[in-house]
Amino acid sequence: MQYQVKRVESRNQIEQCEKFVINNYMWNSKQEPKAYGWMGYIEGEGLFIKMVCEETNPVCNYKNHKDPVYKDSAMEVFLAFPEGEISNDCMYTNFEINSHGAMLANFGEGRHGRKFITDEQYKETGVTSTIESDKWFFEVLFPENYLNEICDFGAIKAGKEFYCNFYKIAETEEIQHFGSFSPIESATPNFHLPVCFAKAIIV
Repeated sequence: MQYQVKRVESRNQIEQCEKFVINNYMWNSKQEPKAYGWMGYIEGEGLFIKMVCEETNPVCNYKNHKDPVYKDSAMEVFLAFPEGEISNDCMYTNFEINSHGAMLANFGEGRHGRKFITDEQYKETGVTSTIESDKWFFEVLFPENYLNEICDFGAIKAGKEFYCNFYKIAETEEIQHFGSFSPIESATPNFHLPVCFAKAIIV
């Protein structure tokens, strides 16, 4: 599986990019809300993502950045940047966002010992979320200067592959569900598996 990241000039062109669909629901999910989105590259800004979930009255108990928003109804973007072969211990970053626009954003090598992005980087992401009558969506930027800190983003802009996955999640028991774009091979819920991500390339 490969996702082509189209270059766009502005954020309002994001829906001209390749559409990804979250349609792999796993681990006895009680719901399977329709979720999809687009990722594009804006020169000098970074990787911009819009994700949509056709879900009414999404669970939203958390209001602040760094809160465990995955316990609410949330959508997530994971990007991995291996230096060689892809592994679960490579550098990857995860932005997890609920319908209020509260975001949990980490980076690091492997699942353990992950670090929060800085407060300034939170501001640079410009994360916003909108709730409508039949759906909700968010828009967020992975800033280029942040990507330069955690990977060789210059090489990625020049055509080096990286890896991505997109998720729909809710750990609230009544509506619990786990959906992904690229299938996850795990007997138990675990999104932190870069070896299961899709290849991505900026075109």
